[in-house]
Amino acid sequence: MIVGGGPAGMLMGLLLARENIDVLVLEKNKSLERDFRGETIAPGSVYLLKKLGIFRELEKHGFVKVNKIKMYDRDEKLFSVDFDRFDHPQKFGIDIPQPVVLEAIKQQALKHPNFHYIDGALCMDLLKENDQVVGVRYKQEQDVKEIQSQLVIGAEGRFSRIRSLAGFRVKKENFSRDLIWFKVPKPANWEEGNLIKVHKHDHVIILPTYPNYLRVGTYIPLGGSAYIKSKSIDWFIDKVCRIEPRLREPMKEHITSWEDTTLLKIFTAHVDEWAKDGIILIGDSAHTLSPILGQGVNLAMQDAYELLPYVKDGLSTYKNRPIPASHFDEFVSKRKQQVSFVSGFQAQQEQNLAASSLIQCAIRKLKMRVLDRLPFKYAVMEKLQYGIFANEKVEV
Repeated sequence: MIVGGGPAGMLMGLLLARENIDVLVLEKNKSLERDFRGETIAPGSVYLLKKLGIFRELEKHGFVKVNKIKMYDRDEKLFSVDFDRFDHPQKFGIDIPQPVVLEAIKQQALKHPNFHYIDGALCMDLLKENDQVVGVRYKQEQDVKEIQSQLVIGAEGRFSRIRSLAGFRVKKENFSRDLIWFKVPKPANWEEGNLIKVHKHDHVIILPTYPNYLRVGTYIPLGGSAYIKSKSIDWFIDKVCRIEPRLREPMKEHITSWEDTTLLKIFTAHVDEWAKDGIILIGDSAHTLSPILGQGVNLAMQDAYELLPYVKDGLSTYKNRPIPASHFDEFVSKRKQQVSFVSGFQAQQEQNLAASSLIQCAIRKLKMRVLDRLPFKYAVMEKLQYGIFANEKVEV
């Protein structure tokens, strides 16, 4: 049983169904619509979707290719990565609305009679016997139901209820800043790729977004939303456009009030132990990361792919008993290494972006220039962008 129908949960459901394993996905929302959720899928996860035959459905819908990452200090380029130079057959990531991806995975899964999906199902409690999880109690509209299972997979995301019900200890770390996001139409002749632009202590992150938009984020002081929003929207437009003047015209037309923006609280959250007897966490439930470089969705999907053989073996080995936490020790150890690599890289970039003094900004500029010239730049970025598929070189 899987609690949560996001990228990790839905993909996990499909993978289990493909192995002729009876699987139920419980999703608390009636709709798959998501606002300002991960819309960027890195090349490694695009490669996975191709392997599973899902990518063809995404092509029918359409997406924006992401094949470059660039960083500027205003108009001075500091750092760039061109995905065409990766030693991998998959040369681009994509930006596509998350509901499209989830629906494509769900429809593929529904072709298997052993896949079941219930929406509007809120998990109320865990069923336990002898301190082992043996199922869940959930509410759908006015009905409360219980379902038993050898394994409950928690994949609800960063605000996981299952995680709390199971008593997992969470180490949460708030960032020193919050993030304001907004979307505007893409100006004519806009360059390809994800763009980070800095100027002194401020910066913007600009991501091309399907079908022809830019998703733009800028940091504000932690807890400073009320103060920032006490200022005029024109002040906010000026703040952004001091760094990227080309955004002024679309912002003037489309960002007319604070209602046109979205506040995102930035924090990381990690659990020390991902599993207890009868339950395991994956995706953001186990490791909530910073939005820098949009890696949350990709780690979640690759969690599901890597977990599959352990679940298959556990169901076979323990028959009708809950799968013990120790069965997943190897899986957790392997995934923690990748998560640690990604979160460490993000922390370094966050430190760079948080530069405030003139000396710190000068050091940041020097560091990024040096990194841009180092030969191992592509090796590091390839590991980040492809994850567990970095060494797979066969076109799919």
